[in-house]
Amino acid sequence: MEIVEHSYLVHRYWGKKLAGYHFSNRPLLNKRTFAATPNNEKPEISPEFLPFELPFSHQGDYRSSAIQIQQENADEITRFCYKSYEIQNGVIELTDLPHARNTDEQAQTLIIYLYDQIAEIELALYYTIFEDSPVIVRSSRVKNVGTQSLKVTKLLSASIDTRYDQQLATTFYGTHQKEFQLNRSKIQHGLFKIGSSRGASGPQYPPFIALSKDANEFQGEVYAITLIYSGNHEIALERDQYNHLRIQIGLNSETFSWRLEAGETFYSPQALLSYSDQGFNGSSQSFHQFFTNHLIHPAWKSKDRPILINSWEMTYYDVNDKLIRKLIDAASDLGFETVVLDDGWYGQRNSSKTSLGDWSVDTEKFPEGIKPLVDYAKQKNVGFGIWFEPEMISPNTELIQKHPDWVMRSKNYEPLLGRSQYVLDLTNVDVQEFIIITLLKAITEWGVNYIKWDMNRHMTDPFSQSQTFESSEYSHRYMIGFYRIVNELTNAYPEVLFENCSSGGGRLDPGMLFYFPQTWISDNTDGLDRQQIQYGASYLFPISSITGHVSDVPNHQTNRVVSFKTRAALASSTNMGYEMDIIQMSNEEKKSIRKHLKDYKQERALIMKGTFYRLHSPFESNTCVWMFANKKQAIIYVFRNVYQVYDLSLLIKIPALDSQSLYQEQRTKQVYSGSELANCGLALENTKGDIIVQKINLKKLEE
Repeated sequence: MEIVEHSYLVHRYWGKKLAGYHFSNRPLLNKRTFAATPNNEKPEISPEFLPFELPFSHQGDYRSSAIQIQQENADEITRFCYKSYEIQNGVIELTDLPHARNTDEQAQTLIIYLYDQIAEIELALYYTIFEDSPVIVRSSRVKNVGTQSLKVTKLLSASIDTRYDQQLATTFYGTHQKEFQLNRSKIQHGLFKIGSSRGASGPQYPPFIALSKDANEFQGEVYAITLIYSGNHEIALERDQYNHLRIQIGLNSETFSWRLEAGETFYSPQALLSYSDQGFNGSSQSFHQFFTNHLIHPAWKSKDRPILINSWEMTYYDVNDKLIRKLIDAASDLGFETVVLDDGWYGQRNSSKTSLGDWSVDTEKFPEGIKPLVDYAKQKNVGFGIWFEPEMISPNTELIQKHPDWVMRSKNYEPLLGRSQYVLDLTNVDVQEFIIITLLKAITEWGVNYIKWDMNRHMTDPFSQSQTFESSEYSHRYMIGFYRIVNELTNAYPEVLFENCSSGGGRLDPGMLFYFPQTWISDNTDGLDRQQIQYGASYLFPISSITGHVSDVPNHQTNRVVSFKTRAALASSTNMGYEMDIIQMSNEEKKSIRKHLKDYKQERALIMKGTFYRLHSPFESNTCVWMFANKKQAIIYVFRNVYQVYDLSLLIKIPALDSQSLYQEQRTKQVYSGSELANCGLALENTKGDIIVQKINLKKLEE
């Protein structure tokens, strides 16, 4: 960074570590017509050209701003000038928001202070670096140091100005059952903008963007940015007339404002900036390492996650005590580690139209309650989990009759239903306490050690009936209320495993990972669609945070029939579980499941803690290939989808192994050098049939 004209904080470089910097890339500026100049004696210096660290509006910079503040007299002009800086040890821990955690690894935070002496506003920019990571943690803070109130209408977490150099932009799009679809495109002149206004990060445009030029999975420079936040966000990418690029991420400014009274402060969520010169795999591995070491709760950082069987696709709402006991028996016999009772256990819940909020056990289905089931599972050496959708409320429930003001809605209009349910007003502290008490009962009285936290609709009526603040503050206040709930629960009971779910990946983001160490990334368990979903999600999320289940065929989402071997391999590439009827099955089917679970337990440490590599993209080819590796072993899964008669065999190159060592493939016992596997490749049989998988298990031979 550089201070220009004793005032402007500008960006000079972000990338590979430098031995020294002497402004070699500082551009030579020239006067331009229509360019506003703060100093008439230096017309070549204009905010229109400067690469700002945090650009603000109405100063001659006509590109997208990162901060906008309205003063009490409705004036929206601010002029922030550099004031000072300091360096602190450790990270800045945000009280109300998820954030990078302090760990034993050395970390330092640079704080740069900017000041508007007329509006009396202090702007602090935070940059945290860790000794063990190339990721930069970036955020902003606004403080009203004057006597009049202010209204913050835009505050982004990070803004980077650089040169356009034929880069491509990588983002993701998606929908329910088709999350994390890869989108890589050229950068045109103008403003490209994506994000969410749904009250959740959403599967449509999750908070991620990367810039790259001539990069693939293993080579090339990748600049990637994400956001530790689970609500409304925006990502902006602008290419201006001078071929400058501005990339930004933060709160969605179209659905956000915040009133600041005298002396009050407001913090933006933290953004994460990752640079890699080792392609997209290098970028992903930086995020994987950072999330594991500095975001996931320490209690689950290196702890094995249980292999579970979930009741949902076996029974849907038709659950009962007798059936779940049979499920526990079967799970114990086959080698599962946890049984999860999904939806249908409470109120009169026989469809999606009733009972959310009435979290009393259905005594017709479970005459003795839930605790005897938990105790029975313990006797069988199996953990027990349960499903909740705590943020929602159904019409015609006892809760809505008792507390109609707890519903998120306008006082003037009837609220819209989504999936036959309303959203609770989490800005209301009474609602927060209700949810906390409800979940604590399941943990303390019933003894469950796993909770699946679901959220099956997005916001449509973001208003509070009982709280008094501007409507544009609602979505962020909702997230603060939500974070308070899950923070209290997960800190009080860190040994309980909370799984994030929002009809799959409807709220899959780094913010959720701070509280919930794993996420059910998609309701779609199809053996073809899951390849793209898991491949895409791995750009950001470590394998330990992604949950995948083996489900029945025909698949309940696509009606597609895929072999058990392929479905098992896909689930084995995640936090593995099952979602099928394991009670009514043949001895041969049980034998296959026992072997699968046994193999997975032997390989779990490698899959969860090894380095993950993407080798072939299902978005670009007929194959999907990925690898889990450590210093001694590598497991590669090769998925080949459509059989083509002209493909006589398959050839898979396997980089990232030790080129000087020999490896033995465990099935064939053939020995290969690491260099030949990387450069010559490994020839595989192109078996007839569609959506097949081959597993390659390589073990390094001792010298």
